[in-house]
Amino acid sequence: MDITPHDGMIAARGLQFHYRAWEPAEGSPARPPVLLIHGLASAARIWDLTAPLLAQQGLRAVAIDQRGHGESDKPDHGYTFEEILADDHAIADALGLERPVVVGHSWGGSVALNYAALYPADVHALVLVDGGFTQMSQRAGWTKAEMLKNLAPPQFAGTPAETFLGYIRRGEMAKVWTPQHEEIALHIVELRPDGTVGPRLALANHLQILEAMWEQPTLALYERVQCPILLICPEQEAADERQRQFQTAKREGIARIQQLAPGARVEYLPDTVHDVPLQRPAILADLIAQMAG
Repeated sequence: MDITPHDGMIAARGLQFHYRAWEPAEGSPARPPVLLIHGLASAARIWDLTAPLLAQQGLRAVAIDQRGHGESDKPDHGYTFEEILADDHAIADALGLERPVVVGHSWGGSVALNYAALYPADVHALVLVDGGFTQMSQRAGWTKAEMLKNLAPPQFAGTPAETFLGYIRRGEMAKVWTPQHEEIALHIVELRPDGTVGPRLALANHLQILEAMWEQPTLALYERVQCPILLICPEQEAADERQRQFQTAKREGIARIQQLAPGARVEYLPDTVHDVPLQRPAILADLIAQMAG
């Protein structure tokens, strides 16, 4: 079944936000909608492979470009969790997403976790895809300065598009790469007239988000979530000591989450990269659909 998405702009909190929606077939049984939240410096298009599969299962799926990202407005302020959550909740209301399954990828996982903690009555289920598992300020050996250095965005502005695509399609992604992956990647960034690319999220705004991540009391938020929780954790063989430390921190974070939220379900995906929506869309869609009930 062909599912063609609908793109639109919607006003919320004085800004214009881009969204992309995939609708189920007419006559499908009523099921909760799905709100798809992208990661840092990503965009709604990262869900292009996963969302149609949700619609095929009778779920209305809506991906949004958050403040500063994609085709949405990009003010030079308002990148705290408080502001972004207010944005996302207002967008969900404006789009008629009543008690959605809230799905967040990477930094979007931290946003989705905050969303479920702040608006517990408005969330049917919470799905975190390789995000929201650890508390930055509690990672062993990390200072705020080290976090900002390690997570600062790569400076790729002016890189030829083909070179940029090569960075993404290497490794495990090379095995699944298609022209649609290329289209998605080139829509998440800015494709310039000279054939080079650049980030859509300004560096100053990126750094504001990292500051907010450092301040976020991630683990404490789980105690406020009232809906079912699914953690999806991709795993790969660590290439170096830094990756091993990061994987250990995620495992420790998940163990702590299971203490704070004993009913939380965990799914580990072996041989899977961080960008699960691009590499394992069918598996991811099935897991999300299960949480919709």
